[in-house]
Amino acid sequence: MKIVTKSFLRYLIRRRSLSLLQLMGIACGVAAVIGMVLSARSALSSFSDAVSFLQGKGTHLIERPAGTMDERILTDLMRDRAVRSMSPVLDRKLRLEDGNLIRVLGIDPFLDRQIRPELLHSPFTQRRGESGERNMEFFLDERAVFLEARLADKMGISPGSDMKTSRGLLRVIATFPNPSGEPLILMDIAHAQEIFELPGQVDHVDLILDDEVDFRSRWETGFRIQSSLERQETFRSMVGAFRLNLEAMSLMALFVAVFLIYNTTMFTVVSRRKDAGILRSLGVKRYEVTIAFLAEILILGTAGGAIGSVLGYLLSHFLTTIIGSTISNLYFFLRPTPPIWSFLILLSGIILGCGASILGSLLPLVELARTDPVEALRGRSASRRSGKKALKAAYAGIVVLMISLVILLASGKQIYMAYAATFGVLLGLSLLTGILLVYAAPALKVFLSLVGGIAGKVAAGNIRQNLGRSGVAVAAFMVALSMSIGLASMIGSFRESLAWWMGTQLRGDLYISNASETEVPLDFYEELRSINAIGGVDAYRKVKILYRGRTAYITAINAPVLQRFARFAWIEGGDEHWEAVKSGGVIISESFARNFNVRPGDTIALDGIGGSVQLKVEAAFYDYSTEHGLIMMDRSTYLNLFHDYAINSVAVFINPANPRRQELLDTVREKALARGLPVFTQKQFYNSILEVFDSTFAITRSMRIMAIVIAFFGIAGALMTLFIERQRDFGIYRALGFSTGQVSSMTLMEAIGMGFISFVLSCAVGTILAFILIKVINLRSFNWTIFFHMQWQPYLLTAVTAFLASLGAALYPIWKVRRNYPQMQIREE
Repeated sequence: MKIVTKSFLRYLIRRRSLSLLQLMGIACGVAAVIGMVLSARSALSSFSDAVSFLQGKGTHLIERPAGTMDERILTDLMRDRAVRSMSPVLDRKLRLEDGNLIRVLGIDPFLDRQIRPELLHSPFTQRRGESGERNMEFFLDERAVFLEARLADKMGISPGSDMKTSRGLLRVIATFPNPSGEPLILMDIAHAQEIFELPGQVDHVDLILDDEVDFRSRWETGFRIQSSLERQETFRSMVGAFRLNLEAMSLMALFVAVFLIYNTTMFTVVSRRKDAGILRSLGVKRYEVTIAFLAEILILGTAGGAIGSVLGYLLSHFLTTIIGSTISNLYFFLRPTPPIWSFLILLSGIILGCGASILGSLLPLVELARTDPVEALRGRSASRRSGKKALKAAYAGIVVLMISLVILLASGKQIYMAYAATFGVLLGLSLLTGILLVYAAPALKVFLSLVGGIAGKVAAGNIRQNLGRSGVAVAAFMVALSMSIGLASMIGSFRESLAWWMGTQLRGDLYISNASETEVPLDFYEELRSINAIGGVDAYRKVKILYRGRTAYITAINAPVLQRFARFAWIEGGDEHWEAVKSGGVIISESFARNFNVRPGDTIALDGIGGSVQLKVEAAFYDYSTEHGLIMMDRSTYLNLFHDYAINSVAVFINPANPRRQELLDTVREKALARGLPVFTQKQFYNSILEVFDSTFAITRSMRIMAIVIAFFGIAGALMTLFIERQRDFGIYRALGFSTGQVSSMTLMEAIGMGFISFVLSCAVGTILAFILIKVINLRSFNWTIFFHMQWQPYLLTAVTAFLASLGAALYPIWKVRRNYPQMQIREE
């Protein structure tokens, strides 16, 4: 047994180039999975840590249903018997000199010590030994702030320095570490109220309660009370769809990786048929050959898994940054902590590498164990039966495909079942590759003959004859290219749908301020309305609420203005709905309707200042601003419900036929800039939205690149295996007078042929995948409709990728041909 195993293991050294290629194939597959999983876990773990840190020891939070609340409420809260500790908070955003937004917390240091002792411990204790007068700066200097340490280092700011912001100069008197990684400014709440022009207002009050039930009985009307667990769940629900997307990317990486590793180990087994035949003819038993094969596969799987785990760990640092940037753009700032290396990562990589390798070798090993030694000595005689095997695989593919489609249709809102069914569809279609190659062989022969002459014709025959090898390589390459087309088509369709939506709903000529930084002064809004030549001014207010325990948003708009200038994309009906909105009705986004199973004609209950109010849903409209759902109402209805006069942004509409149009635009811009309010033209506003959109899909684009790299090793491994197997064929070609150049051209044509077939098949499969992603996965994950837009760019890019990958995969085999071809002889006969 030891001798048999040694003879097999020597092959790894004897065929170093192929062994290295197989090793890298397994390593890349494992790296894709490890990198994706580690980065997703790190980002979501950092998110939980950030929420928990700022929440501190508080058990509950009290706030108005919308907007700020008067700080006079603090007196009543202090007297409440159920309140042990409390801390008022003003939570705002500030724009730095470099244009970046930073979070500002206005707090009462004395009260906040009970809620968040770690937050203020460092900046106050680091100044011990200094005069009491300087320690009082935080309370006495209205521009004094504490700055998060890492941001201070990045900006080169030390204690005592000034920092330029959109609200003027701030004086940094100390720095503090923030375990959550979020850049943060701490201010005394009274100073924050003055800087943000919110005298006597607070956003919420953090509480430590002794008796929740008793407290709620007195404060429930007109207020929203959340426990710490409810707040954490609210934040988790905010990123729920994004978490699903990360998990889907991880599963996709796993699917492609297993496919590649299967491809690699299958080549490892089938290329050794002759070696197995020799050993069997010498009296070696079947189980000994099988065990020797498994030992070789486990060595490759272990080494590849170990290398892949290290590469995946390095890759996770890059992916973690991308994910953190995406969460920051969509939800709130997050600086994820890079994953920490542990031997569990190494162990996971080895288990994945070995598990997928064994899985990939099972069928070939079973077939090899059943093969007669004489037949095995013939090397590639099994190719004659490849057509029948391809037909059996096609039948299996049809069964898998039908089962997957049934699951996809019956999965309802079970998104994980939908993902599993999608991968089943890909698997089923990949099993059809072999039979499609059989039927496409004549057309491929014509194509390669036109491209490469006699070398192309022979190459086409080699691809068909070696269907057992080329079929799996083409299937793996096709799956990777299909994912590239499917993901790119989904992103492109989403982008086109978003652009269409912006053109219907966001039709203002100028947009002033934005919800993330500052509010538009009410007197400025009234000033713009008083300019008669302006066609309309829309005051926009967006607030987060809890509806049926889940996150949703309310937006207040000027219905008469939007009725005149906007062209909403209604799911049913038309602009007649605006009349009902002006009278107190509401309209809802498609995502809200799907999230909460609400339809036009239903009534929804919202908690206002005076208690719960029933509002009739008049219509639903397409919307891509939030996946959580949107309730839109006229500003007058909103003010009656919440008494919140704040304005996040203003849209200015000017009649295109107005001869003073440009003059009016310049006037509005000057008035806004004079107040320090950012101004965006319609085009600039659109571009900023599209920039956020593009950055959101950076992780998806990374997944596409990984899929292509993995597929490259798959097709390169196929070519190398075929090259090693066909030493005798090359001797025949030499005897027939083929030159080195012709044989090199033949190898190149085989690579191009497999790449061409992979691309053609991927066009169909990728389109099917895009349709599933758009009409099933996205709809169930985000509850909004994306309209399919056929675009040529993904197909062209995939064609170029397929050609370059095929060309790159052929380079080493061609080099080997040019180096060894003159010495190749026919030695078997």
